[in-house]
Amino acid sequence: MRRRFAFLGFVSTLGVAMFAYGCGATGGNSSGGDGGDAGNSDTGGNTQGGTGGDGGCLFNCGMGGNGGTPNGQQLIIAPLNPTLNVIDLNKPTQVFTVKTLDGQDVTNQVSWVYERPDIGDVTSATFVPTGNVGGTGVLTAKLNMAEASTNVTVNVKKTVNTAGLPPAQMAAFDTPIGPDPGVQIVYPYHDTVFPLGVLAPELQWNGVGGPEIYRLKITEKHMEYVTYFQTGAPARFLMDQKDWENIGASGTGSQSDPVMVQLSRLAPGGGAYAPTSQVWHVAQGRVRGAVYYWELPGVCGGGENGRILKIKPDSATPEEFFNPGGCYGCHSVSRNGQTMMATLDSNLPFPQFTIDLAQVPAQYGAIQPNSGLGGTFSAFNQTGDKILVSNDAASNPSNSILRIVSAAGGAVLNPNAMGNGCGEPAWSPDGNKVAAICGLGGGGWVFDATSGYLATGDVAADGISVSNVHPIVQQAGGQGRPAYPSFTSDSQYIAFGRPTLGSRSTGNGDLWLVKNDGSELKKLAIAGSDNKSFNPVFAPQRAGGYYWLVFISRRDYGNTMVSTNRQQLWMTAIDDPPTAGDPSHPPFYMRGQESCGLSENAYMAQEPCKAQGQGCVTGADCCGGQCVKDPASGAYVCGEPPPPGSCSETGNACTTKADCCNPVDECIDGFCAQKPPK
Repeated sequence: MRRRFAFLGFVSTLGVAMFAYGCGATGGNSSGGDGGDAGNSDTGGNTQGGTGGDGGCLFNCGMGGNGGTPNGQQLIIAPLNPTLNVIDLNKPTQVFTVKTLDGQDVTNQVSWVYERPDIGDVTSATFVPTGNVGGTGVLTAKLNMAEASTNVTVNVKKTVNTAGLPPAQMAAFDTPIGPDPGVQIVYPYHDTVFPLGVLAPELQWNGVGGPEIYRLKITEKHMEYVTYFQTGAPARFLMDQKDWENIGASGTGSQSDPVMVQLSRLAPGGGAYAPTSQVWHVAQGRVRGAVYYWELPGVCGGGENGRILKIKPDSATPEEFFNPGGCYGCHSVSRNGQTMMATLDSNLPFPQFTIDLAQVPAQYGAIQPNSGLGGTFSAFNQTGDKILVSNDAASNPSNSILRIVSAAGGAVLNPNAMGNGCGEPAWSPDGNKVAAICGLGGGGWVFDATSGYLATGDVAADGISVSNVHPIVQQAGGQGRPAYPSFTSDSQYIAFGRPTLGSRSTGNGDLWLVKNDGSELKKLAIAGSDNKSFNPVFAPQRAGGYYWLVFISRRDYGNTMVSTNRQQLWMTAIDDPPTAGDPSHPPFYMRGQESCGLSENAYMAQEPCKAQGQGCVTGADCCGGQCVKDPASGAYVCGEPPPPGSCSETGNACTTKADCCNPVDECIDGFCAQKPPK
């Protein structure tokens, strides 16, 4: 049996009241087994029933052979499956007892583990809710290697009365006088899917004057949030960020536990109107990584210097992480977040260079601006040591070629990877395929080319040779031409845009998805419903049962940006797997970016990975893919890869499902994780 490695605090959701391990021994001259092995008897070799190691028993353990004497004791926890209802600051508690099967009270001897500390925890056998987050978690009592578990459910109701309404006025919202003649919610969209950990959406609505009194009621399975507030026109409301995070954490599935949103208004003559309603969905997963995007020159006081900014889904402001002293853009980032390649807008051919993102502040990388490497767009391979880069082809896109160069210094390894007339490259996360827009034609820059098709090629084991370059999406079949492909994190699908003016974002544009073999071509009409959507790029990992796609849109943002025709960053959820005719969902605006800016060429990648010994939350934070608990400090730090024959705990790196210790885990985008509830 494989040894477990890199414990991440995972508690199995047993959902049973009693559980105990019998004594056991392993084959050969063994004195008990490693964790998880005890309880299995092996008749081969000179077996002795040992202590059971980490998988031993509680009481009355025999030392004889043939597997030892079965455990005569079990643990019984009471009560089973309690539910606690928290109303504002009133937090009821629950006392538990634990006994053995023969009635011995061992409550004061057990250790307690509750898998959802955001919901509550146990002290001295008493469960105390936090009062912030609702939901169900497994409570486990442990004594030696015997366990007993039960579910503990907490429902939370929170009321916030910033409007200072008396009880009679608050009660008026429960007996509406009729439909609201004015309120029209313009943001967020009905049926939007949000991931965990993003900034709270700013609710925006039209059709009213002001100032007026409102009630916002948000309800899901384990949480009810009610707030009374006053606002005028333009009518907007932004809830407290912590409240928004608690609502998300209380969810049990984006589809099975939809978020019901009701906005009600007091009527001028007394009473209250019936609520205007929407449904939102919160996927139970966080989108990891940062979006690096180009802010065009001449906006936000930037003068002539276009610049690349960095923003995370939970960022309140963007970060200017590097300033080369001139306009630069047309960038891509390595999968591990360590290196960026970008292009300076100076002499032709435009100098391409790399940036070391692991340094704070960021520094020039191994490819310097004076290295002689010139071009425009680029894409890193899966390990970040090779880059697929384009030349400028400034006056004739049919002369555009893609070269594979070394990230260590820019040496050309393959002078023409996909043939003439290819640009706007992408490299699959598994390293096996490259994609680009080929057959480019028309005058001007590559991004002015009016003709082209989406092509893929197969990358050989040497990581340099490319073969079988062929079209998978022809230009015919949609407006404009395909532009800016991006692979899903599992390398199975490719998103691309169809702008009407080359690949620029100044005309019309919609979004598409296709399997990497050219099948299952689908228009993402829900996400790109405005026909002003461009430059799609996938997040580096799936989360909550979805792929996450960042794109540029010139649509209105509620009543905050109306008829500005200003491209900004939006994000949409794409079903995993994308089996629906349109697997996209209404997008949400990435708050935190500068509303004065013109955003282009978004690229999303992991934050720079961390070296061994640095703090971490999950294996995805670490360059080695392993986040382990330091036995000395108790803190989680990046550790060494597991030794041969060992397995990875939930959240740590894997190649296949067989690498994961937890049998219910899948290997999702290279990390052990359970498929989240939908």
